[in-house]
Amino acid sequence: MGWALVLSFCISACGGGNGRSTAAGTSTSTPTAAAQCSALSGLVVPESAIGVPTSGATVTSATLVETDGEYCQVNGAISPVDTTAPEINFQVNLPTNWNHKALHYGGGGFDGTLVTGVDSLDMAPAGTPTPLASGYATFGDDSGHQSASITDGKFAANDESLANYGGLSLKKTHDVVMLLIGKRYASAPSKTYFFGSSTGGRDGLSEAQRWPADYDGIVVNRPALNYTGLRLSNVALGRALYLNNGAGWLDVAKTVLLQNAVMTACDTLDGGADGIVSNVAACKAQSAHVLASVRCANGADTGDTCLSDAQIATVQTIAAPMQLPYSLANGVTQYAGYNILAGSVFAGPYTTRDLGESPVPSNPAGKKDANQWVTGDQWVKYFVARVPTFNSPTFDPSNPGTYQSRVQAVSTLTDATSTDLSAYLARGGKLIMTHGLADEIVSTDSSTDYYNGLVQRFGQGTVDGFVRFYLMPGVGHGTGPLHPTIDALSALDQWVENGVAPGTLTITDLNTATLGRTRPLCRYPLWPRYMGGDANSAASFACVNA
Repeated sequence: MGWALVLSFCISACGGGNGRSTAAGTSTSTPTAAAQCSALSGLVVPESAIGVPTSGATVTSATLVETDGEYCQVNGAISPVDTTAPEINFQVNLPTNWNHKALHYGGGGFDGTLVTGVDSLDMAPAGTPTPLASGYATFGDDSGHQSASITDGKFAANDESLANYGGLSLKKTHDVVMLLIGKRYASAPSKTYFFGSSTGGRDGLSEAQRWPADYDGIVVNRPALNYTGLRLSNVALGRALYLNNGAGWLDVAKTVLLQNAVMTACDTLDGGADGIVSNVAACKAQSAHVLASVRCANGADTGDTCLSDAQIATVQTIAAPMQLPYSLANGVTQYAGYNILAGSVFAGPYTTRDLGESPVPSNPAGKKDANQWVTGDQWVKYFVARVPTFNSPTFDPSNPGTYQSRVQAVSTLTDATSTDLSAYLARGGKLIMTHGLADEIVSTDSSTDYYNGLVQRFGQGTVDGFVRFYLMPGVGHGTGPLHPTIDALSALDQWVENGVAPGTLTITDLNTATLGRTRPLCRYPLWPRYMGGDANSAASFACVNA
């Protein structure tokens, strides 16, 4: 039985609606918001109301909150089929002044922390109200496990917990929340949206691919969509850094030296000097020159004023696409390279996610190791080998040996790389994607590859009707020379509700030194070229393709 049928039953049998008929045919007054909220406490959601297998769900608390607009905060847990697996904790916030819309928040990293749905959205303009304060019913979950760290992969040793993280927790939470919304308001939402970044961005694409009927519009930022490819690239980076006694490792000084050389060669390729690389294609053409300019004499390491040949080889490993001799889910055989030679921030003042403090990694990897290696090490230990003491540098992404089938099985569970959005397109769904061109955690080109795959499948005209894709120069993984704000939810809502497709948008910088400067947010493949005038104003830039 689907959630809609259960909702219909609940509205008629569980006290929904605006009033209650008496035997004499009269109607009592509408219950107060406090009463309607408290009525949800202890509610049991049957497993038949949830579209994928669970053991049902229970509301553990329902409390009327009178801040950020009055709302009913409902917390609960979805029980697993496997009794050794963790529960999925969820929260849904039901505003008294509901706008008849619902918004699902995505998580981040390895998740494990409850996404409450009460916070501002990623990159939301300063001073704008939260979606909850604007009347959205908002909700989120912890993806089906609990941890104090978003780089803790231990949960993946359990099959159901891993499948939940791979996407099933999204569907389970959605279906439970839709029933609760129906119970509270005696109505389903008129529109339901999803908003997520990084792992949450992957989650949004999973929704469109796997459960296309559930959402009218989705925003995904810097999505970790090729999830297995990402983790394999984490391992490849670690091996480049740490094998051969750490000869390929770069400290912060060397990484900043490289980034400064890139900026010297590329900053003005977009028409102005602003500390942002916008013309990435032209910058990549300068890569050989940049590497030659920082190479140590004779290729031997002579300190922080240059890079050795082994260190240059590490940079090239990071920059180049990783090609695989076997297929991941949906026929994927590569993970795109990073823009380390075109403006990405791997060290320095804009990020703490550098390449670590030592050429010798810890086992397990920790805070002193390369940031990307931490997640790669956890992935090998718990997603693939399921051996907590596994020596991850010995795992070869190109030749995983007896682990290849396991890698492929994990890929099927966790990746959001299918370009078959036919059902989402047919139901009128809209999708906004953004990605920073300076991302140091998830390859920008992995998003570009996915978008180009959509164009290859559907044609540009069809894709233009339901997808908008934007690249943001100078923007890292929530960091970077440009720290942007963009009101993506409003743009999505206008598109879904009124058919007004977003074109060129505007982003505003939150970095202290450049606070308030604006740039046009150009639709891919366009990028912003400085045309003269006030360099801090979006009006001084034009979106171009050459």
